[in-house]
Amino acid sequence: NARYSVTFIKEHFRGVDVTMPQGTYMIFLDCTEYCRKAGMTIEELLRAGWDVGDGWQDGRPFHGSCSIRMNLALPHSLVKEAMDRLDQYVFNA
Repeated sequence: NARYSVTFIKEHFRGVDVTMPQGTYMIFLDCTEYCRKAGMTIEELLRAGWDVGDGWQDGRPFHGSCSIRMNLALPHSLVKEAMDRLDQYVFNA
């Protein structure tokens, strides 16, 4: 799930920086560049994901001023579905 998600994000979500996690099922998305280019706040981006049914977490409590944490501990089919929704309705709407 992590390998799939990191690759998908790098290929589809321009302005989002993500790296492969080290031994965890959580990935950390730095959305600073994306938000700047899109004219969005991190709050607006978080809400956009939740609005399309993707539950993710504010990364600011984890020292990312414009970041999101994503939990990938779920079936691969649901990870793919979540990435497709984010691609179609949030990052490339």
